[in-house]
Parts: sequence; C-alpha cells; structure tokens
Amino acid sequence: GEDLLETIEKTAQRNGVLNGFIVSAIGTLENCRIHRVVSKSLRPEEEYVNIDGPLEINSVSGIIANGKLHAHISVSDRNKTYGGHLESGSKILYLAEIVVAESSGVRLDRVLDEETGLRLLKAI
Repeated sequence: GEDLLETIEKTAQRNGVLNGFIVSAIGTLENCRIHRVVSKSLRPEEEYVNIDGPLEINSVSGIIANGKLHAHISVSDRNKTYGGHLESGSKILYLAEIVVAESSGVRLDRVLDEETGLRLLKAI
C-alpha cells in the first residue's frame, strides 16, 4: 500500500495546492503510524506509535500551509479507537479517499514560536 501522508502531500503538490484544508476522509489502512503528546509541559514530550491493522479510517483533519501538511487521524480496529498526528509509514490497505479544499485569498504558513518551540499557524 501507498503511504497515506506522502500520497496526500504529493497529490496536493501535483495540483498546485499550497494552502488548503482536509474536509473529509474515508478508507482503510494496513497500519497507522502516529505521534501523540504524553506530557503537559510547555515543550511537550511525545511518543511515536505504530498500530497494526487492518484499520478503518474514521477521520482525517488537517491544514496545508505553504505546501506543508499537518494532519491528525482517527482510526479503529475491532476493539479500539486511536488518534494522533499522522506520520509517514501509514500504509493504505484497500483505498483512501481524501477531500482537500484549497484556500483562496489567504496564504498560510507556520512560524516558530520561540517561547513554546511550536510552529504556529499564521495568515501571511
């Protein structure tokens, strides 16, 4: 299966989408690789998790800012639901249908916030 994150990014690039929003997503995954926050500190600790499938995609939401995708995903197996920041390594099983709405009139980018160490979304 194709890598879900890379497929979304390449499709957006191929279609010239520099700024946009994921508005809908369905499909299945062989596995899902996410990272999630595991502390409440200002510079949060994170853990990376690989979830073996088969998995159903419940939702994907995200923002493409200046050509860079930041996406979160929710998936489920027979017993549990998982969620977090979508990482490379999540392989599509049968299909993944993702709808992206292009932003017109507003350019977006992520700017490093020195205090938090986070890259915050800004309209530029």
